[in-house]
Amino acid sequence: MMAFPRGLHAVHCVHPPLPESPSPSKRSPTPPACSPPRPSSPPKNQFLMQLFRDSNPEPIILTVNIDRSEKEPMAYRGGFKDIRTGIEYLNAVAQTLELWPPGKKLKTYPVMMSRETQLSWLRTRVHQTYREAFTQMDKNPTYWSLDKNGVVISDTFDYYKIPGLYEDSDAWERKRIAAVIFIQKHTRRKIAQRTANRMRQYAAKMKEFWIVRDRINKENAEARVQYEIQRRLHPSTLNDFNLLCKELETWQVEEYRRLNAKNLEGEEKKKACKELMEKQLKLIQTIDNLKLKTEVVVHRRMIERKLTTMALPKVWELTNGQLINVTTPATIRAGELGQLYRELEKKVESMDDRMAILGYVKWTVQVFDTVLTREILNLIQREADLMYRGRSAKSISGLRKRILHRFWAFVEDPLYNPEAQMFANEPTDFDYGNKHFQCMRDALNKFP
Repeated sequence: MMAFPRGLHAVHCVHPPLPESPSPSKRSPTPPACSPPRPSSPPKNQFLMQLFRDSNPEPIILTVNIDRSEKEPMAYRGGFKDIRTGIEYLNAVAQTLELWPPGKKLKTYPVMMSRETQLSWLRTRVHQTYREAFTQMDKNPTYWSLDKNGVVISDTFDYYKIPGLYEDSDAWERKRIAAVIFIQKHTRRKIAQRTANRMRQYAAKMKEFWIVRDRINKENAEARVQYEIQRRLHPSTLNDFNLLCKELETWQVEEYRRLNAKNLEGEEKKKACKELMEKQLKLIQTIDNLKLKTEVVVHRRMIERKLTTMALPKVWELTNGQLINVTTPATIRAGELGQLYRELEKKVESMDDRMAILGYVKWTVQVFDTVLTREILNLIQREADLMYRGRSAKSISGLRKRILHRFWAFVEDPLYNPEAQMFANEPTDFDYGNKHFQCMRDALNKFP
């Protein structure tokens, strides 16, 4: 009995005894001594209450009735039954109110139990050890057996493990050191192999590089020699002809020096000088012939470049920045004139083909009535008359060159070919002013 302050009472609740339930089959008659205590029976609708007072040592027994009609049955959440006592234990859920900041609306939870307990959080942690181990249970008698005083252990998946030699810490350390040495040895060998392979690859690449470089230098030297030879055999620029003239002058000086070193006199010296002058004159004539051929080639190249440029379509930029090619009537006209010029330039042996080309040129030119067009028409008529008379192509080659030259003047005139305006060399006001002022200076110098 517990002591209470004055005016308080100590109350003991005594439940009525429960009837003994029949024991299940194959249950031991008495539980072992080490078994846990039997839990109390669940409360019923009526129980007895003992009330003790300080003045009266005898308790007052009161009967308390519990009305469970309005209580909802507890939801079943699983459980288990103790086979030793036959008592069923059910799983329950409980929760308490959380700590809530002041001034904030309190959050309510549905009541799940009649009592409030602390909330719990479950965590699962898995740990895998570095070494495997075996555990063996002894079949000693325990209170868990159903048919005898012992635990029934199944040996279906059991197998035997033979232990090896015992290994102490020193042996384990020596094994680790040997493993480290083995790993380092093979690692260093692999690193050395990779380094050696890189060095071999670098040496092979450098060897190949120098071989290719020597070959390229040799090819460049040979190409340079061939270029210099072709530059002298077939000069095409002003620098090439200047080089030929300088070499001719150097050769002339060297030949005169050799001639003077021979100490020739009289007729022999005159004869040697005459031969040297003849060689020099022949070389000069050769250079002049090369100049004429080069001028023809350069002029033909210039004409072809102009014809191609005039026939190119216009490149216009749209508002979105895209570039498009636009063919205008002027570019079409330039392309047709360029095609006529190329056909007129060809060497044609058949008289019918030549007359067809001359007919196309005549139809193109006769649209305009100018001095140039009338001259071209007269030349075309003259060539047609000569061909009808049976003249050979060689005898009228000069006339054909004249027709070609005049037709080129027709093509590059902006009056007949609007696209030729980009190549027109028109004098500007600045040039006219310079000439005018130069004339004024010359006139002023003549007057006192």
